Amino acid sequence: MTRLSIRERAIGVLLAGSSQRTVADTLGVTIRTVKNWNKKQKAGEMLNDKPRSGRPPKLSRVPKIIIRKSIGKRWHSTRKLAKYISSKYVAISKDTVHRYLHNSIGAKAYKRPSSPKLTEVQKSKRVKFCLEHKSWTSLDWERVFFSDESPFELFHPTNSQNDRVWDVSSRNITPVETVKNPPRLMVWGMMSHRGLSELHLISPRHSVNADYYINEILAKCCLPTYKRKKMRGPLTQRKLYRKISDTFFMQDGAPAHTAIKTQKWLSDHLPGFWAKDIWPSNSPDLNPIENLWAIMQAELDKRKPATNLKQLAKILENIWSGISPSILQNLIDGMPNRINSCIELNGEYIGK
Repeated sequence: MTRLSIRERAIGVLLAGSSQRTVADTLGVTIRTVKNWNKKQKAGEMLNDKPRSGRPPKLSRVPKIIIRKSIGKRWHSTRKLAKYISSKYVAISKDTVHRYLHNSIGAKAYKRPSSPKLTEVQKSKRVKFCLEHKSWTSLDWERVFFSDESPFELFHPTNSQNDRVWDVSSRNITPVETVKNPPRLMVWGMMSHRGLSELHLISPRHSVNADYYINEILAKCCLPTYKRKKMRGPLTQRKLYRKISDTFFMQDGAPAHTAIKTQKWLSDHLPGFWAKDIWPSNSPDLNPIENLWAIMQAELDKRKPATNLKQLAKILENIWSGISPSILQNLIDGMPNRINSCIELNGEYIGK
């Protein structure tokens, strides 16, 4: 099939009602190419190639389709794809595959995230929750106060995959010291689209049971956040929503959160809290504060490492209070997409 006939076929399929993405995937070309063809056709321009110089492209239509279909597939490395295409069609290198994926398709290589395995019941509850909130806009989600705990290690391991040192010999490289079972600091925080609670530091001497959660976190950190009066000021001091009685308090299904005494305390003190059966279990991907923890960890990795937990606590408080308002707003604005993605994936983890 000549390039001109591919273009004619693309225009024909577009005119028949297919989407530009479908045409691109079917013909093994980029969506940008299809858009350009469609634009030319509507303007009444010729679809022929203009005279060009230089080396012809190495990848033909079939290898391009093979590479495009590899996107999102496990074990399909650029090296394996190059080896397969070279054995069947034309000799290419892994760099050729990489350039096509990156430059023509806009794909990037991502590390596969790990996540707990979801049961069918959990998937069903996730879909149920998302369907119930499918109509919510970002303005609706601005009324939700998202809370969570997160651990931060004193000696956080580096990403060995990306940690490289150039030298003439490996003997010259200073090894990275690692610590088995490093000390860690657990923190609790709460966020909305416009502000943050204080960051509560949980001493390693304490475990977060129902009593600790109620007396130390909810009563001393969460409740004072609800009682704020100022709409302006630092994120950790301002009111999280203009009308507190219209808000919802979100927490996950940790035992300390779902205990009877905790649910009773929340019912008595916080307006509109979500009872234990509302938020689906095993759903950190639906909670935007998880992204906030990841942002904090990335910032922590840039800082000079702390040598003790007291230093680590100060660094974490500094990072927390320095979070940009735009980050909070962007995370909340992305909630409708999270909800829709979970529905489309039938309750599977987003990004899995």
